[in-house]
Amino acid sequence: MRKAFSMVTAIFVILILATIAILSLNMVASTAQSTTMQYRKEQAQLYAKSYTELAIMAITEYDRATNNNCVNNINGAVGTATDGYSVSTAISYIGGTGVPATCNKPADPDVTSFGVNNTVAAAIIDVYVTYNDTAVSPNPIVYHRRTLQKI
Repeated sequence: MRKAFSMVTAIFVILILATIAILSLNMVASTAQSTTMQYRKEQAQLYAKSYTELAIMAITEYDRATNNNCVNNINGAVGTATDGYSVSTAISYIGGTGVPATCNKPADPDVTSFGVNNTVAAAIIDVYVTYNDTAVSPNPIVYHRRTLQKI
């Protein structure tokens, strides 16, 4: 009678330890996944900042008057198509009437009423960074950064 009671106790203890082990492994796996997703989001933020600075450099170095157009978009990709970041930058120009017709302008006409000597006074830079890896997460990471830059 005593040996049978010890066997039941041993099975019960093994089940409790197995349950604790499964919960621990589940917690470790979810922590690793959340850490990876946090890293991916921070990378997206850094890419957005970098592409914003690239857009500012492109705007300031581009001769709109001579070419009669503007830098409207800057697109890029980092990594592969299945495991990487895609970056899309849209630039809208705010300013006087001297902005070429091919330049993106905001829809609100009131914001185009300022500018000195019909020059472009500012630019709105929208950067969208998307990370899509279906092996890690079914939902892509999308980060948007909007910057108003005086030029």
